[in-house]
Parts: sequence; C-alpha cells; structure tokens
Amino acid sequence: MHTRPDIDAELERLQQRLPMLVGQLPADQVLAAFAREAGPLNERVPEEHRAYATGRLNCMLAAAGLVPGETEGEPCPTGD
Repeated sequence: MHTRPDIDAELERLQQRLPMLVGQLPADQVLAAFAREAGPLNERVPEEHRAYATGRLNCMLAAAGLVPGETEGEPCPTGD
C-alpha cells in the first residue's frame, strides 16, 4: 500500500466498515475492533502519507462519535 489511491481505497473500506462495527459490537469494543481492522493500513502506509491517513482515521472516529472532534481545529481531510 504505497500509493495515495491505494491508501484512499483502504480508507474508504474502513469508512464503510465503521458503521457496521458500531451496530454489531458493544460500545466499549468498537475502538479496539476498528484499530485491528486499521492495523494493516497503519503498518504499511509510507511515512509521507502517514499524517494524511492518521487524520482520516481520526476523523472517521470523530464523525462516529467515538473520539472527540477534529484535532486542533483543522478540517478533516477527504479523499479528494
């Protein structure tokens, strides 16, 4: 997973998975399950895309109400 399109595709998959996890698991287990699913992305993302991927993941969690909102007032990045 070295290119931005590959990273965006995996982020989109995770974005679609998150509501399923929220609907299927107890609230206290959702973050751990999402972290497991995001693990391969986090392990393989190149350093030059790490901040982007991390920001997108954090925004997904914030939008789902699982963590506090956008960090430091910065807007959530998109795949555009």
